[in-house]
Amino acid sequence: MIEWRWLSGWTEEELVPRLDEARRQGRNYAAGAGEMTLEAGWSQVHSVGLLGHELPGPPHPDGIFERARKVLETFDFSDPRIVRWHFSADEPMRGRTVLLELKSLGQKLRYLCAVRVGGTRLEHDEKSSVYGFSFETLDGHIEAGREWFLLKKDHQTGEVRFHIEAAWRPGEFPNWWSRLGFTMVGRRYQRAWHRLTHVRLRELTRRRPDLVGQPASSGQMEHSGHELELGPVQFFAQFAPGRQKTQTDEEVEAVHRGQWLTPLGLGVLAGMRSMSAPTLVSRRLSQAPGPRTDPLAQALSKPWVPKVLGVLALGELVADKLPKTPARVTFLPMAGRIITGVLAGASSVSGQKRSVMALAGVLGGVAAVASTWAFYSLRKVATTRFKVPNVAAAFTEDALLAALASRLMPVVETRAE
Repeated sequence: MIEWRWLSGWTEEELVPRLDEARRQGRNYAAGAGEMTLEAGWSQVHSVGLLGHELPGPPHPDGIFERARKVLETFDFSDPRIVRWHFSADEPMRGRTVLLELKSLGQKLRYLCAVRVGGTRLEHDEKSSVYGFSFETLDGHIEAGREWFLLKKDHQTGEVRFHIEAAWRPGEFPNWWSRLGFTMVGRRYQRAWHRLTHVRLRELTRRRPDLVGQPASSGQMEHSGHELELGPVQFFAQFAPGRQKTQTDEEVEAVHRGQWLTPLGLGVLAGMRSMSAPTLVSRRLSQAPGPRTDPLAQALSKPWVPKVLGVLALGELVADKLPKTPARVTFLPMAGRIITGVLAGASSVSGQKRSVMALAGVLGGVAAVASTWAFYSLRKVATTRFKVPNVAAAFTEDALLAALASRLMPVVETRAE
């Protein structure tokens, strides 16, 4: 079971029959826990956050451990801007089927898939207490694997920590562009979800006891996602050989490649939307600390520049959908794309020798020309031969643009520092 929607989610009336359908589905993987190893092709993710301290000894009835346990039982630990949970509280926790509403692109693009609570743990001994459960992905999920959510209290110190441990690999996708988008930005959402989950659970257990144990809304079924005003969380990831790499690995490899993929990528962005490349570079330069030695980087790193460029980029996104906007391959639009590709490419290696910056600028300009013609031709083929509405083709290109930009962000940031 996998569905996707643009700009809207699913009503409760639509979710109830889908939850019934999901209860009849099986897992989308066959491996046991001992077989879900890096060598077998499973990526491993573990994050841990300190929730706080309570008095030493077993969990206290109104202490942090018990409040956090109630939050876990309503699945409200998940930030609703990324993942929202739909379930029936009448089902026992073990074996409970849950619909996950996954959100991306500013909550505009949504996917609906299902998981089931597998194992549960409630353990007390002299040294510690543990509570938690695991989720197992069902047929149609965009990931395949198992994820544990565990609360642990140290009886000696009174320290309460929350752990998330997962073994996963890519699952099923409803279309090719969803798979492409997941490959390019999935890990960024994964890191954000882990960080926000720990912050959210800490906020609920320590400052919002009135929301603990209560679903955000209920009717025929319950829904997670209390709105909160939302910090440091440790994140560890080991990716299966040949499948994924950590962000640190990617940044080190980018340096070893000689920094040339960054200006090429920025040139591609410029060919798609001329203002996207300088906006991205300016934003990263303004966020990165340290003095600037070249005038171009100094200009782009001023605090007000990314705001102005961002407004221009948004205006370009709107203008691209208007019927009277000239084709990008005409003289002025093409010239603008070349200029922004050159500027973005050169500034992405700011601080290097002038010859290096010049070569990076040339790469950015050449990539902008190639990208301009490539995406113009693709749009033309899609709208004329395959009769795709121009607006739909434009939004698809916007989605690809966002995916590529998010992929370039950490690389550009590394260059700026």
